[in-house]
Amino acid sequence: MNRLQAPEYTTQFNFPAIAPEQHQLANQMQLFVINAGSQALCKIEMVFNAGNYFESNALVANATNSLMREGTSNKSAGEIAELLDYYGAFLETAVYKDKASVILYSLNKHLHKTLPVMMDLIQNAIFPEKELLLYKTNQKQKFMVNQQKVDHVARNHFNAMLFKDTPYDQFIEANNYDELSQIQLQNFFKDRYAGNDAYMVIAGKITDDVLNQVKQEAGNIALKPVNEKKNYINTQNGRTELLIEKKDAMQSAIRIGCRLFNKTHPDYFNMQVLNTILGGYFGSRLMSNIREDKGYTYGIGSGVASLLNDGFFYISTEVGVDVTTATLTEIYKEIDALQQTLVPTEELELVKNYLLGTFLRSVDGPFAISEKFTSIKDYGLSNDFYKAYVNHIKQVKAQDLMLMAQKYLGKNNLSELVVGKK
Repeated sequence: MNRLQAPEYTTQFNFPAIAPEQHQLANQMQLFVINAGSQALCKIEMVFNAGNYFESNALVANATNSLMREGTSNKSAGEIAELLDYYGAFLETAVYKDKASVILYSLNKHLHKTLPVMMDLIQNAIFPEKELLLYKTNQKQKFMVNQQKVDHVARNHFNAMLFKDTPYDQFIEANNYDELSQIQLQNFFKDRYAGNDAYMVIAGKITDDVLNQVKQEAGNIALKPVNEKKNYINTQNGRTELLIEKKDAMQSAIRIGCRLFNKTHPDYFNMQVLNTILGGYFGSRLMSNIREDKGYTYGIGSGVASLLNDGFFYISTEVGVDVTTATLTEIYKEIDALQQTLVPTEELELVKNYLLGTFLRSVDGPFAISEKFTSIKDYGLSNDFYKAYVNHIKQVKAQDLMLMAQKYLGKNNLSELVVGKK
């Protein structure tokens, strides 16, 4: 099989519906229902504006989200875990730069026992001092160990390079763990969880009984007004170069990128295609050149990340210190090629097939569809967003991609960070 040879390209595409039913609960919370499952189980997710963007002190959002499961005013952590295990349910929490979630997976027949646990957690988490101390100790130890790894240091500093003096900066230092306090977590929880900007998404085989249980339980939550979002200005920083030298390093971590835009921008789709060609999959140009041909690295990739108020493009790899400079040269060579030469038709068709296939796999099942829905709901985008994405992928031209590369990937726009040796 020739990975560089595109299979036969087709415009036929069985597009799954991403159009949940919408309900409004007694407390005015929005509830979105994706009724598409065949098995009698469901995923219930409540989404909050409680990501890192909203924290006043470093690590508070992560700690709050992680320690929610360590007990409420009604149940201990052990009692919560035992009850969920008994009924075959699973509860997880997640935190991102903008959002945070509490998610329950449960069999429908046990929802009357498992859903109250989730609601209790959202309203009555207490963040025990003992568990917080253990969390601080463990996380700080992990941080100190990771500080010896060039990729971890690069990730921390690169984020600060791109988003200096914005709420997305979020530079972490060891003392930030020591400064975490129970009152910080309790206040953040009170301010950002169960606010009137929260919403719920349920997915699976959603019967009338399931829907009514969710409406009753979630509709009884007393929602509180939340503070307005921070004012934010998306500005481009221009090129910055930073070398963090590690004398004993065997590898250098390389990060190249720039602030960009989020998925509401008209150039977002084209940038996704351009990024895939450059470094977004195993057959990309960066992988073919720097891994397959030169053997400088085990892996290299690029990405386009979307945030509610911003976005960014990045290239990431770790290489031997003896080839750091050579790797940088090859990276910029590949970017220059995209700016100066049209992508060949065969390569473009290959990438189109890859993107369409990847998307189809990403919406396989109701839980996956719910993830896709939340990823556009937060941006105020329509349910047709992904249909427009698919149609755009089919139609994108090589000339469009060259213009994107020229417009956004000029060397003067790209910041460069090396941790190790150069």
